[in-house]
Amino acid sequence: LGETVERFGKGNLSARVSSRRQDEIGELSRAFDQMADRIQTLLTAERRLLQDISHELRSPLARLSFAVELVRTADNREEAVARLKKEIDRLTHLVGSLLQVTRVEGDPASLNQEVFRLDQLLQELVAGCAIEADARGCRLIVTEQGSVLVRADHELLRRAVENILRNAIRHAPEDTAIEMTLDCQPSTVSISVRDYGPGVPEEMLSSIFKPFFRVDSSRDSASGGVGLGLAIAQSAIALHRGNLSATNMHPGLLVRIELPGDLKVPAEENVAVNIS
Repeated sequence: LGETVERFGKGNLSARVSSRRQDEIGELSRAFDQMADRIQTLLTAERRLLQDISHELRSPLARLSFAVELVRTADNREEAVARLKKEIDRLTHLVGSLLQVTRVEGDPASLNQEVFRLDQLLQELVAGCAIEADARGCRLIVTEQGSVLVRADHELLRRAVENILRNAIRHAPEDTAIEMTLDCQPSTVSISVRDYGPGVPEEMLSSIFKPFFRVDSSRDSASGGVGLGLAIAQSAIALHRGNLSATNMHPGLLVRIELPGDLKVPAEENVAVNIS
């Protein structure tokens, strides 16, 4: 056990005791192995994330350098400056998304809890995304059960739902509908967003919520996506003790948020809440 701890401490993250003893030393060995598994998983994920970030930053920085040179030599300076600004905006968006990932993976105690109308939040998001949907010839349809008050982090939930909705719009075919449904049950509050696009290969469904994952990297890069929207949504929902899942509907993809029912504000508290 001492030798294994020493090897693990020196960086051999695969070191395990694998003891079969049934006494206290065996229990301690198995507890160490479980701890080592968790640490290895966390460190491996962190290293992979750093590699992904390095990879993602390389392309926009290269385009930015090219755009700077273009400004110096181009005959049409206004067009060159516009391209430079576009690349800066892309880089700013990427950095901002990374900051969001860092925040939503933080301490659950840091959540900014407040009471607000969840149905009203969905209506505001639909109104904010209407121009983007119209540009693609899509319709946004919301189905909800009336006023639903919850106590949660308004900004985190807004970003989570908005990222899911914009992802659906991005992949929806022209002249189709994106359907958003709010369903309130005693034990859960669920928000579903469905598009009628091509869906996701079944073997990739469990991966679409991972940072920087893209089903079609060329398509998402062309549309400005960096593969962080659904990862941010996943972390935000997890901080609220909820669950985020995706299901192929043939056609289309349905992304479902399930929040615990205890986030709802009891009816007797409603009268004391300003929901305007």
